[in-house]
Amino acid sequence: MFFVISGYLVTMLLMREEKSSGRVAFGTFLIKRFFRIVPSYWMAIFIYWLACFAIEPLPGDYQRFMERLPYYLAFVPEYADAKGFSIFTHSWTVGIELKFYMLFPLVGFLIIKDKNWRFATTSIAGILLIWEGSFPAQSYCALLFGAMLAFLLERPRGYAWAAMLTQVPVVVPLAMIAALFAMLHYVEQFTVVSVVATYVVAYAILQQGAVLRTLTWKPLVYLGQRSYGAYLLHFLGIRIGYLAFGSDTVTSGILTTCFCLAVTIPAAELMYRAIERPGIEYGRRLLDKKEVSAAR
Repeated sequence: MFFVISGYLVTMLLMREEKSSGRVAFGTFLIKRFFRIVPSYWMAIFIYWLACFAIEPLPGDYQRFMERLPYYLAFVPEYADAKGFSIFTHSWTVGIELKFYMLFPLVGFLIIKDKNWRFATTSIAGILLIWEGSFPAQSYCALLFGAMLAFLLERPRGYAWAAMLTQVPVVVPLAMIAALFAMLHYVEQFTVVSVVATYVVAYAILQQGAVLRTLTWKPLVYLGQRSYGAYLLHFLGIRIGYLAFGSDTVTSGILTTCFCLAVTIPAAELMYRAIERPGIEYGRRLLDKKEVSAAR
């Protein structure tokens, strides 16, 4: 779901920029993305290193973390766990996102100017990724599904077609999600995940109603703003919770969940205020200086 939303939002923003100014400022886009993602990512690397080093029951985690540290620092965390999982395994999504940000605008907007060719090229790339079948390929495919949704909704016929397909009661997308979870219990079919996620995102966009009221609920907006930091830090909270409460009973699972929420949300708030928001603001100031210098 996250990758589909990300692919849709990035593509929509790029299309709006192109429509308003006649071009996409690729350098500006990269600077914004860098200061939105990388400072918090670097801080998370430091926090996990410090926790693995300082917490006595985590020596095995520390060794595995240090073995994979070059991958984390080189922005290729998706290749760090070829020999097994680690405490920072979930950072693979950051590597996928960064490469999408670097390649998709370059190919999809700077090199390919024709809208029909953009959609066709994105579709072909998605088909090839499905055929390749690896986990990273499926992740990129989800991003491209989101991009194709944005391209589709930009066209009057595409918008009308999507609106017709999503003009159903809310129970339909909910049933699709339930069926998806049931399927994943038996088989991991990530292409189906991408298809269902794309439909749900389209439904939320086109059939707003109760969905929009839910998404604009203040607690959800608050959590959404801090979701990146929470995502980066939550696995450490789970790991420490398992150390404190165990991992072999329902009670220990509930206690670990409560502990993770109690620790992760304040930590994400702190990261948002101290790292993420200042990083975004610094990137904006940097771009403002660049515009002033260009004007001279």
